[in-house]
Amino acid sequence: MIVHELIGTETLFAEQLKEGYYVIREKYNKFDVQPQNTDAFQQIDCGTEEIITVVFDPGTDYSLICIDTYAFEAKSPSLSELRQTLKMKHRDLFQ
Repeated sequence: MIVHELIGTETLFAEQLKEGYYVIREKYNKFDVQPQNTDAFQQIDCGTEEIITVVFDPGTDYSLICIDTYAFEAKSPSLSELRQTLKMKHRDLFQ
């Protein structure tokens, strides 16, 4: 069973986006957890994973709307590469 442990989160491009939109970067450690017997588990490190999520907050409680999600397991893009990707796919997102 693959387990994801959240190790960091941050909001990207906050001042450059239209009001209500957010780009959130989350970093996870990934582990493969295997039962060895009734009392023990083996945990194997599977590296890290970075998830970039574009969300819209319409302003009401508990109502974030996920616009898009990008996952990076190997090399994460630089912020400028990520910004270019988001500008191509979501032209109206940036002010």
